[in-house]
Amino acid sequence: MGSRLWRRLLFRCLACGKVLRRTKEALRCPCGQAYPLMEGVPLLLPEWRSSPTAAPLTDAQLGQVVAAFGIRDDAATRARFAAIFSQTYQFDDSFLEAENNYLLQRLNIDRQARPTVETLAAPGQGEPAFAVVRHYVPATLARGAATSHNVRIRNTGPEPLLRHAREGWSLAFSWNHEPAAAATPLPVTLLPGRELTLPARLAAPATAGPAELRVLLLHPSGRRLAAPERLPVTIVEHLSRPYPPLAPPRGPLVPDYDEDHRIGIRLVERAIQLARARRGLEIASSSSPATCNFGCLTVNIDIDAQTMQAAHLVFSERGYTNVIFAYCDAARLPFAPATFDFVATFAALHHFADPVSVLREAARVVRPGGFIAVMCEPTGHELGEPRANILEVLEHGVNEQIFSLDEYAAMFHAAGLRPASAQLDDDSLKVILRR
Repeated sequence: MGSRLWRRLLFRCLACGKVLRRTKEALRCPCGQAYPLMEGVPLLLPEWRSSPTAAPLTDAQLGQVVAAFGIRDDAATRARFAAIFSQTYQFDDSFLEAENNYLLQRLNIDRQARPTVETLAAPGQGEPAFAVVRHYVPATLARGAATSHNVRIRNTGPEPLLRHAREGWSLAFSWNHEPAAAATPLPVTLLPGRELTLPARLAAPATAGPAELRVLLLHPSGRRLAAPERLPVTIVEHLSRPYPPLAPPRGPLVPDYDEDHRIGIRLVERAIQLARARRGLEIASSSSPATCNFGCLTVNIDIDAQTMQAAHLVFSERGYTNVIFAYCDAARLPFAPATFDFVATFAALHHFADPVSVLREAARVVRPGGFIAVMCEPTGHELGEPRANILEVLEHGVNEQIFSLDEYAAMFHAAGLRPASAQLDDDSLKVILRR
């Protein structure tokens, strides 16, 4: 992408907030911070490291990559892809680590099998333990109500928490030390330090008043582990939320995943036209940003460094002059407030460990009167055995979550956002939000 395009967008330093200056090798700040340009893509994370890959791509595999993207196949293109995949990226954050170096698997070009969580689950030394990282249980519940809510847990002990199918654990709620209600089996083994979001059924007490909720892990042997956190909940006669319920009308019948995204793209395009938007941000765009054909400047971010470099190469080859790719964390965006006319995500918000932080950052960088489009979000709770494709990515540590409509409504409210329009196609939620 040309320097003229870059001048239309001002990246900010993560350390001090000053405007970054672009050089050939990096984005540089007067404070001394430098963010390298890797194959034309700025890496705007404060802590990362790279190392040479142990298994460079063969020429045949490079041909597969080029063919998958459908661009010109010549020696120069193959050389650039070889450079992109010559490095792997490492992070101390397990979420970033799991989401990186993943592009070849998405393209079904896997040079070597990545170890799954199951193969890494060697016994440790000590007692198993876990903690609640985040939960979506409301502060008030109607007495006797039967609901289900997500809770995010972290394995804080030295032992792997084995999945239920391997004589492992199940997640449950318990009121005031009473016996637990129905439990949800852990779909994958949770290694020490790893996190997992899972819903569990909850039956509120029949008596109104203050109550205490505990999160438990239950073992087939009868063993119980309790998280140290206690969740205070008030049981009331009639429920009143500080936000209106999210009850979107049903949209068109959706035959498949791609068509569902096309519906979302059309909704965002219409919102852009009505707002006369000229500059937008797409979060977690991977290598196929949905907003690239709308005629406005679009900045596309993701946390997979290889994916962003490949996308930059592919879109340059295709002749796009309105697209910028950047590698950064959606919960810590390197932009000033009110930088964009809109922010969009497609089937991405539920992948983030803390969706509210992402929504708050989106609200910060969108201008007054602008909008945030949250498209193609799966809704409901999978309480049984997850589908094979979800199980596979969970085993690799990729974050998969499914939230209920009420959980989404609560997250939007917590981020200071209100739905301006919404529709539900099968279980796919599409919402236009405003501050």
